[in-house]
Amino acid sequence: MTSPRIDFGLILKLTVWSFLVGALLYWLNWSPGEVYAWIINKIAAAWDWLVGIGLNYVLLGATIVVPLYLLFHFKNKLQR
Repeated sequence: MTSPRIDFGLILKLTVWSFLVGALLYWLNWSPGEVYAWIINKIAAAWDWLVGIGLNYVLLGATIVVPLYLLFHFKNKLQR
């Protein structure tokens, strides 16, 4: 695997994007910590939903879907 080339163009792009994102954060009066905390809170809420309610439904659905998939998969294999 090759490492990315670091040249003037890349440094210029990173500088421009950093300026634009920094200006947006300043305009919205947000700190990077608030942005990271928001992302972490969304991930934690999704995990809580998945473990609390959603995972039960996924497992219940899997008890129907997986055997049907295996049945049709092996049926198609035998027909070939």
